[in-house]
Amino acid sequence: MEFSYFEPDKALRDYVSSYYFVSFPFAISDIMRAEIANARFVLKGAVMSDLSGEQVRFDAPSAPLCGPTYRWSRIEFAPDTTIFGAAITPLGWCRLFGYSAEEAADNHTPLQDVIPADKHPLIDAVFDAPDKEAIINAADNLFTALVSDKWKIREDFIELATNWIVDPEPNEIEHLLEACDLSHRQIQRLCKAYFGSGPKKLHRKFRALHAANRLTWDNLSDWREVARAAYYDQAHFIREFKQFNGRTPQEFMNGPHILVRVTLQERLRINHGSPFSLVG
Repeated sequence: MEFSYFEPDKALRDYVSSYYFVSFPFAISDIMRAEIANARFVLKGAVMSDLSGEQVRFDAPSAPLCGPTYRWSRIEFAPDTTIFGAAITPLGWCRLFGYSAEEAADNHTPLQDVIPADKHPLIDAVFDAPDKEAIINAADNLFTALVSDKWKIREDFIELATNWIVDPEPNEIEHLLEACDLSHRQIQRLCKAYFGSGPKKLHRKFRALHAANRLTWDNLSDWREVARAAYYDQAHFIREFKQFNGRTPQEFMNGPHILVRVTLQERLRINHGSPFSLVG
């Protein structure tokens, strides 16, 4: 497996947190943990995913757009598969696609189905590009052309909610309520529109992802070091960790888990200002 991250054009980084290439010379099956939204371009080969509840196959050339995910899923790569991907931030989802992230959560949609028809040639340009540099340039052109301010967005709320979920210290919904001059109902609605779920599930997801990241980045030998006080007990921590990461903490530490471990290690190699760097 070969995996590498790249930075989008500076003007896009609030919307697209990173680009990545991943190649598999041989067939491989693995688990995908919960993520932020991604646009993936299958450049060669094929990929199969059961994220939507049934296995779906994407053959090259195809460009599935995956909304934010809130559970783990199984993924399979055919031999000689190469994928180029773009991690989409919540603000990016609003500016690039302009519809509720809740509608797209835990599912795939063909990218061409959610962008204007006159932008479809820009998708083709990504597939037609001869090398990585040209692919990145084509992707920059595509996403730049998609940026729009047609959808009214509460950027102040996105920033507050982002700071709340990426803070590694224990936080509860009450902390978000205190930071926002909004009702609980308004926060529920905005979280679903921008992040794909209500604040409770959003908080649970990022808390579990933080724990998995620390196990990898801090090279910990005991998963109990990341079982923070926010969890009721050990059983609660294990259950939550597995729901969003696909494995128990012990399984995560002991298994090879090529896809997650390689991506997390490579994630540290590029400069990145996005608070969503822990997942994309």
